[in-house]
Amino acid sequence: MAGFDPEKARQVLEFPAGREAIAALAIGYPGDPASLPQPLKDREMAPRTRKPIAEFVMAGHWGHNCSFRNEITGDR
Repeated sequence: MAGFDPEKARQVLEFPAGREAIAALAIGYPGDPASLPQPLKDREMAPRTRKPIAEFVMAGHWGHNCSFRNEITGDR
């Protein structure tokens, strides 16, 4: 998650000694896009695209396809 600040999480959540924040996760329900300002509403309503899995799932070394990637994408 962009903007995650582990030290701020430690302070706000009062982590005990020896514990550290390593990830952040947003949990909730989608709101009503009609309540957004127009530029954000346009962005929210735009079609979504995803990066092809072949561009980021690798195994062993950079650029080597992960064995299950072919099953997911149908590649051989």
